[in-house]
Amino acid sequence: MTLKQLEYALALQKLGSYGKVAKYMEVSQPAVSLQIQALEEELGIKLFDRSNKKVEPTANGLLFLEKAQSLFTDSKHLEDFALQLSEDVQGELHLGMIPTLAPYLLPLFADELQKRYPKLKLKVKELITPEILQGIKDGSLHGGIISTPIQLKSNFKMQSMFYEKFYLYVSDKHEFFEEDEIAIDQIDANSIWMLKEGNCFMDQVSNMCSVSAKQDGDLVYESNNIDALRRIVDCKGGITFVPELATLMIPADQEDMLKDIKGNEKVREISLIQLRSEVRKNLLNAVVSVIKECIPKNMLNKENKELVDTNFIEA
Repeated sequence: MTLKQLEYALALQKLGSYGKVAKYMEVSQPAVSLQIQALEEELGIKLFDRSNKKVEPTANGLLFLEKAQSLFTDSKHLEDFALQLSEDVQGELHLGMIPTLAPYLLPLFADELQKRYPKLKLKVKELITPEILQGIKDGSLHGGIISTPIQLKSNFKMQSMFYEKFYLYVSDKHEFFEEDEIAIDQIDANSIWMLKEGNCFMDQVSNMCSVSAKQDGDLVYESNNIDALRRIVDCKGGITFVPELATLMIPADQEDMLKDIKGNEKVREISLIQLRSEVRKNLLNAVVSVIKECIPKNMLNKENKELVDTNFIEA
């Protein structure tokens, strides 16, 4: 049994096709088939059911592949370990970041990170929280920046970074436009534009105002994009919620559309998440340090702020 055979098997589980695995691994399809067959013969069990159009793991295959994933991830960590023996911040770092944060946070710190650590190559993917957790577990990501608190079952480590305030973005046609701050219980739920379900930001908004995304009316729009919802408000009227960093990108002539939420300052916690066994801790810590230096300093302080729950539970 070799690590390369495990890599082929894990790729086949994920992609469900020998042809897709061959293209992904840049090898011939027969090479993939032979490696999987040799692995099954050595183990004495059938890992995959090939009777359907999509190749799927057998019951025993699922159990084996779960252990294989852990072993393969550890092997990748071991390969990285030599780089981390150096005190230099160098190497490649793959980071997942939620879509309601990445477009606003990344421009704030990317230049400073590159200037300070020119040997660090950062690759960022916009992914929702479940995809980030899966990427960390399967080794395709070294860490993620997500909204917390969340409930975890796996061996993750979380590090709080900053606290981002929720604002309302109100159409200039709305009755509350002239108000400086608005109580959530005053808002008609039918006037609120929200992100699609499955997004932690959406879940936090639902916790604050006890409403769900629009399911009827002349326009139903599902999006993970905060700026797209703002444009819908500009066009169709109504209200949406925006996180604090997104307000930094709003043009000056639209700043009067931003309103405070009445009562205690409501925030979402932004945290770094990684496996406890992650060997690139020094690279992740370097990124966190630069982020904290580049964001508005008031966002580092948790005092007198009301943390809104995400309701997220790891599957």
